Amino acid sequence: MRICYFGIYNSNFGRNKVYISGLRQNGIEIIECHDDSLGLLKYWRLWKKHRMIIKNGGYDVMIVGYPGHIVVSFAKMISCKPIVFDALCSLYEGEVISRGRYRYNPFMRLWIRLIDLLSAKSADLILVETNHQKEYFIKRFLLEAEKVVCVLTGADEEIFHEDSSVEKREKFTAIFRGKFLPEAGIQYVVQTAKLLENEDIEFLIIGSGRTEEEIKSCIDELKPKNLKWITEHILPNEVRQKMLECHVSLGQFGIHERLERTIPHKAFETLALGLPYITGRTNGISELLTDNVNCLMVNCGDPEDLAEKILLLKNQPQLVRSLAENGKKLYEERLTNKKLARDIIDCVQI
Repeated sequence: MRICYFGIYNSNFGRNKVYISGLRQNGIEIIECHDDSLGLLKYWRLWKKHRMIIKNGGYDVMIVGYPGHIVVSFAKMISCKPIVFDALCSLYEGEVISRGRYRYNPFMRLWIRLIDLLSAKSADLILVETNHQKEYFIKRFLLEAEKVVCVLTGADEEIFHEDSSVEKREKFTAIFRGKFLPEAGIQYVVQTAKLLENEDIEFLIIGSGRTEEEIKSCIDELKPKNLKWITEHILPNEVRQKMLECHVSLGQFGIHERLERTIPHKAFETLALGLPYITGRTNGISELLTDNVNCLMVNCGDPEDLAEKILLLKNQPQLVRSLAENGKKLYEERLTNKKLARDIIDCVQI
């Protein structure tokens, strides 16, 4: 069985790496037809690469990798095979709602909505990250329910795996890592650090992005002595090392509509590493995790609740072990690269 993995997708993006690796583990031959260069010439190069693949035996199914909203219609024009579009979420949600781009440009917002509509209509099957995201797609683009399928994201297992040789920090440490977007709610992590300043608990924040200035102002105002912020880019293996050194991984805590339809990558990576996870209580994350079983959930935008849960873990090592073990068990049962790819294979009926 041959699958053409097509488009301008980010080769280092976890979801693409997870699916390509998992499909190969299931015995599927993957032929990559990829060009992420700038400008319109990439479409010509993609067409030539695709034509060469056809001449060399072709393929059975095409998967348009993420991001790929803008190339789905092009893929439909050049291929006579079923088109599976790994949307993850809508382009409008990622660019406008989450990253805040084009807020003052109604023409670009309209263009992005048009791209979303064309990609949704052109694909034969659409993969999204949660069932709430599926419901959104069906209603937003007037799609048949069977055309949209939820396939979870998973973790890059070449990087995110347990390592007993990594020693924990001397002080109990909570780590937040990820992009600084409104839904992350990093200001609440900073406020929580201040609340726990005298509890022998440390906080490590790794990341940068859209809300960076807001977070810097929050840190300058509160001046929590127990918080360290790493803004420079660090390699994935170093991210893994720093996560394993800490005692608990923090999810997203913002009051934001995006959280109702998403599960962040670090949730899967945390489970793969065997770390306990604290997250905001949202519809998206609740599709995967269960409070007090394989994670602890807190009210979004509530630093007092977050502080209470972190202190609970610090004082109850047995709860730390229980959450970590149950999270790792969930990962092994449902979320390995091979099992997630099996979900894709099943839904495309190959």
